Amino acid sequence: MLAVEERVRQYMKKLEPEFIRHLRWLHQHPELSFQEYETTSYIKEKLVSWGISLEESPVETGVIALLKGREEGPCIALRADIDGLPVREESTNAFPSLQEGNMHACGHDTHTASLLGAAQILAALREEIRGSVKFIFQPAEEVSLGAKKLMEFDCLENPKVDAIFGLHNSPEIPIGTVAVKKGPLMASSDRIVFTVKGQGGHGGIPQRNADPIVAAAAIIQAVQTVVSRNVSPLDSAVISICNVKAGEGTVNNVTPHQVVMYGTVRAYKPEIQKLVEARLKSLTENICAAYGCQGSLDYIYELGVVDNALSLYQAAYEAVVATGAQPVDPDPSTGGEDFSEFLKGAPGFFYWLGVRNEENDCVYSWHSPHFKADERCVAIGAGTYAMSVFTGIETLCKKSL
Repeated sequence: MLAVEERVRQYMKKLEPEFIRHLRWLHQHPELSFQEYETTSYIKEKLVSWGISLEESPVETGVIALLKGREEGPCIALRADIDGLPVREESTNAFPSLQEGNMHACGHDTHTASLLGAAQILAALREEIRGSVKFIFQPAEEVSLGAKKLMEFDCLENPKVDAIFGLHNSPEIPIGTVAVKKGPLMASSDRIVFTVKGQGGHGGIPQRNADPIVAAAAIIQAVQTVVSRNVSPLDSAVISICNVKAGEGTVNNVTPHQVVMYGTVRAYKPEIQKLVEARLKSLTENICAAYGCQGSLDYIYELGVVDNALSLYQAAYEAVVATGAQPVDPDPSTGGEDFSEFLKGAPGFFYWLGVRNEENDCVYSWHSPHFKADERCVAIGAGTYAMSVFTGIETLCKKSL
C-alpha cells in the first residue's frame, strides 16, 4: 500500500477541481460575522455527504464536526475562519462576489475551501487515522469574537483536543510555499482608550481653561517613548493612536471639556503587554496632572499572541513537505488573529499559505477591494491540513511513550 503522504498527494490532485468549486462558491457568497448562514449550510451539507458527524455548536453559524479514525488515539483539531468583510469587490477575480458590498477580502474563502478539502481527504483515509479529527469552521474572526464564543462553550473538549492546527493565506509569499514559523508568528492585539478631562471654555481666553487637547497632544508624543525607552531593543512592540475625538463639528474657538483617543498595542510577549500597560497608565495620569487635567487609560486585552508550539514544529514542517509544497521561514506579523484563543486550550500551530502570483494579479494585501488569491493554493492548504493530522498524531504518540 502507498504511504499516506503519497495517497494525500494523489487526492490533492484528483480532487482539486472540486476544491476550486468550493472556493468559487464561497467567494461568490461572502457573509459578515455571525451572519454566515448560507456558508454554514454549505459546509454542513458537504461534511455529511462524506460521512463526517456534526457536533452541537453554541452559535447559530459555523460548524464543529468530528471524524473518528480506525482506533482510539489523540484528537487533532483543524480550524478555518469563514466570515467575509463589508468591502465592495474591485478585483480581477473571474468569479466575483454576488453580494453587493460584501467580499472575502481577507481570503477566508481559501481557508474554508482548504479545510473542506482536507475533510474530504481525511474521510477517504479514515482507516489510516490513529485517533480522531475535530473540524472547526469558526464564525466571526473579523470581529475577534468567534473563537472566544466557541471557547466559552468548551469547543476543544468531548473529545479533548490534544493539538490544533490552522492557517491563513498570505499574499506576501508565493503560491507553492507555506510559512512554517518557530515560536510567535502573529502579535497580540490590545485596544487602548485614553480619556482626558479638563475645563473647557473660550479658545481665545485659554488662561481660564484646563485644555485637554494640549494634554492629549503631550500623551501622543510621550507614548512612543515606551517603545524606544522602556521596551528592550531585543524585543518589539507597536503603539498606535489611531482615533482622536475632541470638540464638536467644525467649531474653532471652543476648548472642549474632554478628549477621547483610541489606539492599538501589538507585542509578541505577555510580559511586554504588561509593561506597556503599566507605562501608558503612568504617563497618562502624570501628564494630565501636569496640565491641570485628569487622565485615565482603559487597556483592553483583546487577542493573545499566536505562538506556535515548538513541540509541533517538526510535525508542521513535515506536513508541508509531504504535500510537495516548499516550507519557508517568515518574518512574524504584527497583525492579530483570534486563533490565539484556541491556544489557551491546546498547543497549536498556525501556517501561512502562499497565494501570491504577480502574473495573475494576486498581489494585493488583506482587506483590499482588489484582493485575489491564486486558486491553486486550496489544494496545498487541504493537503497541509490533512497531513498535519497524520504528523501531529505521530508526534503526540511518540511524546507519550
